[in-house]
Amino acid sequence: MTFPFGRETRYKSSVRLLLAIPLTLVACAAAPKEPGRYPPQKEGCEVQVFPESPPVDTDNIGTVNATCGDDISDDACLRTLKDEACKLGANVVWGVADKPSVSLGKKKLSGRAAHTKAPAPASGNGT
Repeated sequence: MTFPFGRETRYKSSVRLLLAIPLTLVACAAAPKEPGRYPPQKEGCEVQVFPESPPVDTDNIGTVNATCGDDISDDACLRTLKDEACKLGANVVWGVADKPSVSLGKKKLSGRAAHTKAPAPASGNGT
């Protein structure tokens, strides 16, 4: 095939690019996901809730959100937020408002999911 005015180079570059994209996507899809530091817990797990930073050392995991219908009690909506934290392996949620905000007929709660840090090992010097 003959291409006038250097179009052959652009054509070859385009073909290479089109072939590289699927290979890149396959490589990304095949990469194993790293397991979280804290395994997911079942819904209903014990989660402490704090309006501000927790008074204990924690590892932050991520943001959790709950959106509930206006017919759901505030306590049930809070339990939904806790269940979202359980799914992330958290046992603490902090930065949670006392009452859910209401927008477009939905209650909304959010916070930072975290897990308490293990206590430092005792020194082994016997004192």
